[in-house]
Amino acid sequence: MEKLKKFFREIKLEWKKIHWPSKEELWGATGVVVIILVVTGIYFAFLDLGFAAAFKALFSALGIAGK
Repeated sequence: MEKLKKFFREIKLEWKKIHWPSKEELWGATGVVVIILVVTGIYFAFLDLGFAAAFKALFSALGIAGK
């Protein structure tokens, strides 16, 4: 029973250490995440187009018919 009390006391102490972000901090972090997602999405789209063109050229050179 003492271990359980100690556990909950430690939880209470840790809970007091939590820093909740302000509204401005939250919107700033959200903006950074959205920008990173857009940039990586564009990067992977171009990468996909490049690989598609490369494989299409390779298959054409090998005479493999594609649909």
